[in-house]
Amino acid sequence: MSRSRTTRRRRFGRVLTVALAVAALLGGVLVTSASACSCFPGGEGSRYARADHVFTGLVVGKETITGQDPDSPLDDLFRYRVLRLQTHKGQPPILVDVDTSVSGATCGITLNVWESYVVFAFGDAADGVVETGSCSGTRPAAQGPPITEDPPTTTPAIALGASAPAPCATAAA
Repeated sequence: MSRSRTTRRRRFGRVLTVALAVAALLGGVLVTSASACSCFPGGEGSRYARADHVFTGLVVGKETITGQDPDSPLDDLFRYRVLRLQTHKGQPPILVDVDTSVSGATCGITLNVWESYVVFAFGDAADGVVETGSCSGTRPAAQGPPITEDPPTTTPAIALGASAPAPCATAAA
């Protein structure tokens, strides 16, 4: 192999190494962090306690509201018009607009028009608009009424020194 060919290969290797290093640095700088939805732990009873409004309603309409950044769906909203059928908590109006993000990455949900849901919502309903999302607990009404308390996570402890009655003690007495 000639000396000039070896020199060219080394030079190409150095240029390639520098180009890859620059690409890796630019990739780390220009890539934005991903949005992700994360929820508080707890069951439906916890979601009920945190919600301002809980009601069963029929979705009668849907529109999309474009956010301030037309190039990003992350600030777009679905606005569902919901006919309140039964109130479980709070005082939403009989016709209430329920807003949620279009994007699942920002905890948005999709509801179907002409289907009933138990809606767990937040916000002051005085303006006729409340908000919900995937962490709120909104679910199909066919699953039943809302659960208002979480079940205990542990079994009740018996006080030290106390004796528990035998299972049949009351029947034998």
